[in-house]
Amino acid sequence: MSNPIMRRRRRILVTLLVGIASIFGAGQAWPEPKTKRIKLGKWTCTNHDCDPYIYDPSVGDININDEDNPIPPGTAFKDLPDNWICHICGDPKSHFEPIGEWVDVILPA
Repeated sequence: MSNPIMRRRRRILVTLLVGIASIFGAGQAWPEPKTKRIKLGKWTCTNHDCDPYIYDPSVGDININDEDNPIPPGTAFKDLPDNWICHICGDPKSHFEPIGEWVDVILPA
């Protein structure tokens, strides 16, 4: 049989721990950040000497004109800088066409 003083101490300790947990929100999940899911199209370079390169907005791209500022994932082709070029052959945006493939991209809301 256990000591009555020890049982009382255990009850007090459990009560304190439950109180501390409720104050600090233990057991509650942090809210998920607000996001939105969009579909963006892939584009391919039309230069026949190119690999061909496909711009995938879910991946982003290196920015050959400004290597310190790569194109982040989630950037639609239409939102690429006007001076953006294919990093394989050097052709401008105007030499790209959509290929009809779409990718899901999750962005902050």
